[in-house]
Amino acid sequence: MLRGCSCPHRGRMVRIASALGLIIFSVALLILSLISYVSIKKDFVLGAPRYGPNGGPRMYMFHTGFRERPPRKPDLSSQLALKYLDPDFTPLANSLSEDLQNSSKWKYNSSAFRQLRTEISQHIDIPNNFTLTRNSVKVGQLMHFDYSSHKYVYSIGENFRSLLPNVSPILNKHYNVCAVVGNSGILTGSRCGTQIEKYDFVFRCNFAPTEIFKKDVGRRTNMTTFNPSILEKYYNNLLTVQDRNNFFLSLKKLDGAVLWIPAFFFHTSATVTRTLVDFFVEHRGQLKVQLAWPGNIMQYINNYWKTKQLSPKRLSTGILMYTLASSMCDQIHLYGFWPFGWDPNTGKELPYHYYDRKGTKFTTKWQESHQLPAEFKLLYKMHTDGVLKLSLSHCA
Repeated sequence: MLRGCSCPHRGRMVRIASALGLIIFSVALLILSLISYVSIKKDFVLGAPRYGPNGGPRMYMFHTGFRERPPRKPDLSSQLALKYLDPDFTPLANSLSEDLQNSSKWKYNSSAFRQLRTEISQHIDIPNNFTLTRNSVKVGQLMHFDYSSHKYVYSIGENFRSLLPNVSPILNKHYNVCAVVGNSGILTGSRCGTQIEKYDFVFRCNFAPTEIFKKDVGRRTNMTTFNPSILEKYYNNLLTVQDRNNFFLSLKKLDGAVLWIPAFFFHTSATVTRTLVDFFVEHRGQLKVQLAWPGNIMQYINNYWKTKQLSPKRLSTGILMYTLASSMCDQIHLYGFWPFGWDPNTGKELPYHYYDRKGTKFTTKWQESHQLPAEFKLLYKMHTDGVLKLSLSHCA
């Protein structure tokens, strides 16, 4: 009797076990699909592609065991379209691909550039706001920071004021054709150094090294930015004699160039700024470099680029340099403006900066503050309009 009564229960248990097994299998399949989706989204939306043996991005397939596609010759249009999943980017990618093959077809549009220069000047007087001057500040004056809470302030001291120029070093300066050199890894192997050397004025970004990379980026520098964080990252905050000597020798190579130090962007730069001020006071007269210390100008520059639908948390140094150059130069050519981890000429993997150590992988940490792909799309449109020349091809 008891054995006979257990049969229905046993059958019910088997059915429940089968149902549970099916549910577990379905959940596992769903998790696997989500992992695949996240992997693809990370690779193609966030701009951190994984590279196959031939340098092109790997493709992941949902229903074929996630096997890689066979290697093929990199295709610029498909890479960019897949990377951003943005239909508006596809025609731009096709145009860019053609431009790489016919870079000599670019034509300068002088009237469009003059209009852009006028628009920028309506938002900011660059020559007069390029740097603070001795007459524009007083000892004890409090400076706020563009990207920090208003509660943080920096008090202007006598030493700081003594380092300020009497007049802006770019006031009444005018140049025909200028180069703005970004730090993208696309310059690696470009052999553009000789070409860059020939420009009337060369802007560089963040004190980037040039000597051992001169074949690709040139050596001549007329102006470079210097984010105070560079002192901590590359010169150990000048804590040792060797650190101070290295920094001194690096400055010696500028030989009269303008060193543009944005000390009032972030309050975290305050301590480093004081270290810089002490160093320059100590070596006054021993260096030919022209110091420039901009005040609170970013709010005005940001307001201009917002009119172009560009409003990241923080503009890149490259586009900031282009903005400054617009007041001094009649024509502006950009090099090293390519925020992607592969070379559009060869499809090979690139580091983020041209001076990164060999083997350094492209990262997307900049996404926390910048919108480099959006900047690039805007700059390329300006390129096609003849307002600037965006150099992406190898020069030799």
